[in-house]
Amino acid sequence: MLKMYHYSKHGNTVLKDGLFGIRKSGRSMIPYVHRAGTDESEKIYEWLDTTFQGRSNSVSCLTEKIVWQGNDKILRTIVDGCDLFSFDLEQLVKDGIVTAIWCKDGSDAGGYNEKFKKVELDEVDCSPLTWEKCDSSKDLLFAVVRHYMLVLKDGFIPAKYIKKEN
Repeated sequence: MLKMYHYSKHGNTVLKDGLFGIRKSGRSMIPYVHRAGTDESEKIYEWLDTTFQGRSNSVSCLTEKIVWQGNDKILRTIVDGCDLFSFDLEQLVKDGIVTAIWCKDGSDAGGYNEKFKKVELDEVDCSPLTWEKCDSSKDLLFAVVRHYMLVLKDGFIPAKYIKKEN
């Protein structure tokens, strides 16, 4: 079992409807507007898919729970303001839910110059994450924490695969 974690804001429907990838989630595209150079959702999805195939149908996840060390209030806000979910990545790959795994291991502030690498299941790195490097005042949150983007065959992880952790 390769347990992965995902945070979703309180009031979500993850246990009922599953965990949606970017396109199906209907979430705000504001985090991508400056990088995509547009505020049109369809064009942002197209831009996402130029970074790697299937990104618009992906969900991000971590190999461990956030470890807040008093260093960045945003991390605490995520821990306090979100539900934590987990799922078994091995099972999702075996069942054909996940079609590709991409590791994002760094980017510049604001998400520019992202560094993605396609990996196989046995290459997922579960070594401790660098939470101490997070600094939201410099726009360095998940830019400095290794995480994974799972490309989802149908754009979501069905609820039956997901467990609520908190």
